[in-house]
Amino acid sequence: MDVFEVLYTTRAMRRLKPDPVPPEVIARIVDAGVRAPSPGPVDAQAWRFVAVTDRAVMAELGEMWRTARDALLERMPDLYANERQASSSRYLHDHFDEVPLLILGYGPEGMGANTVVQACWSMCLAARAEGLGSTYTTLLAQHGPAVDRILGVPADAGVRLFASLPIGYPLGRWGVAPRQPAHEVTFADHWGTPPPWTATAPPFAR
Repeated sequence: MDVFEVLYTTRAMRRLKPDPVPPEVIARIVDAGVRAPSPGPVDAQAWRFVAVTDRAVMAELGEMWRTARDALLERMPDLYANERQASSSRYLHDHFDEVPLLILGYGPEGMGANTVVQACWSMCLAARAEGLGSTYTTLLAQHGPAVDRILGVPADAGVRLFASLPIGYPLGRWGVAPRQPAHEVTFADHWGTPPPWTATAPPFAR
C-alpha cells in the first residue's frame, strides 16, 4: 500500500469487528511502533506496551472506559462535532468488551509524551497497512492508577499510561477524513503570511 494512502486514510475507526487479530500481525504492529523516533540510546527508551487480547481483562478495562467516557461527556456535552462522531463513539462505548486488541502505551514522566505518542501513532499506521482500524485515545489515561491495578503494573515501574489504541478489523469502509486544505492552515516564515504553494490531495483522496 502506498505510504500516502496509509497516511491519508488512517482515521479514527471505532466500529470494530470482534474477530481476533493474529499474533504475528500484533508483533508487526508493535515492532513498527518501537521504530518510531526516540531520543537517546536504545537503553534509554523506557517505553513499555501492554497488548491486551484476554476477554476478562478487556471486560474490566471496558468498565473503566465507559466510566471515563461518561464522565467526560458530563463535563463536555458538546464534545462531538456531529452525530456521526457521536454515534461512532457510542458504538465503542457499547462494544468495548468485544474489541479484539487493545495496546496501551506507557512511558516515564517528562519523556513519555515525546516517545510513547510517536510510537503509538506509528502503530496506528502499521495497523492500517495490515487492514486494521484503530483509535488513538487518552481516555483511559485519565484513570491511570485504576488501569494499572487491572494490568498489574508495579507501583515502582517508573512509568505512567499515556495512550490506548483499540484495534480491530473495521466494520465500516476506509475513507479520507475531511480537513481544511493544508495551505489554508499553514504560514510561510511568519504568522499570517500565506505559503507560496497550494496543497493538492492525491486522486484517492478526492
